[in-house]
Amino acid sequence: MKAHEIDYHIYGEEMQYVEIELDPQEVVVAEAGSFMMMENGIKMETIFGDGSQDQQQGIFGKLLSAGKRVLTGESLFMTAYQNQDFGKRKVSFASPYPGKIVPIDLQQ
Repeated sequence: MKAHEIDYHIYGEEMQYVEIELDPQEVVVAEAGSFMMMENGIKMETIFGDGSQDQQQGIFGKLLSAGKRVLTGESLFMTAYQNQDFGKRKVSFASPYPGKIVPIDLQQ
């Protein structure tokens, strides 16, 4: 699956946050508790699991996936943020702990 490049900007030094610019109908999925702010036109939706749209996965597969997330200390739920406006909109995320946000190009 090919994803398109995400427009973002990282602010701060010790307590950083990332501001993501979403194109119309673009969606970003974030861990519970990381939300900071969003502009008008963004719709929030809580989803079970990681947000993957794997239709082959039955109830057992979903529970197994949820169990793995719990064992690694992650939340069972994620939040999807979708730009439902006609123009670009921004949503921001931060960690509750000091640290650095390191951008990684997953295509490399």
